Amino acid sequence: MPKIMEYLIENLDMSNIAILLMFVTGVRIGEVVTLKHTDFDGFTFKIRRTETRYRKGDKYVCEVKEFPKSQAGVRTVIIPNEYEWLVKKIRMLNPFSDYIFVKNGERIHTHSIRMRLRRVCDKVGIYRKSPHKIRKTYGSILLDNNIDQRIVIGQMGHTNILCTENHYHRNRRSIETKSAILSSIPEFKADLITK
Repeated sequence: MPKIMEYLIENLDMSNIAILLMFVTGVRIGEVVTLKHTDFDGFTFKIRRTETRYRKGDKYVCEVKEFPKSQAGVRTVIIPNEYEWLVKKIRMLNPFSDYIFVKNGERIHTHSIRMRLRRVCDKVGIYRKSPHKIRKTYGSILLDNNIDQRIVIGQMGHTNILCTENHYHRNRRSIETKSAILSSIPEFKADLITK
């Protein structure tokens, strides 16, 4: 993750900022591309809408739905202090458009962000990640750091912690870290067993 984050920060444009926001807030790709300046309040933002994409004949159609994926999806998302500068950068790069993420006056669509993410992964020499993998990584980081469950479900837009634990959590700790955790359990201490 550090490799890709470093690349995104060093090559800031609106698409890379959208990807960075997904990394540091866990928002869905359809939510990030529909953010408006009016959704921001300081260093938080409201999720109120999403982009849907469907096939109509031989073409794909992208539409903004004025509601998120689920009722729990309506939420206020917090940007970590270390990344508050992103809000200032967004305002500097795009002070006038209704939607935040635009290119040549048009709202950037999820497909464009997916393709950019793919190119960035190739550029930094890592396995290609999907926007959903970013979201899963974010959820795993929160759970691995024992973040309060209410904060986790609030940031993720889930109705309960089981959704995050069952579908989004992947234990990211190394074997050495897991070994140290297990070795710290008092009942497993060798000096207690041999006495």
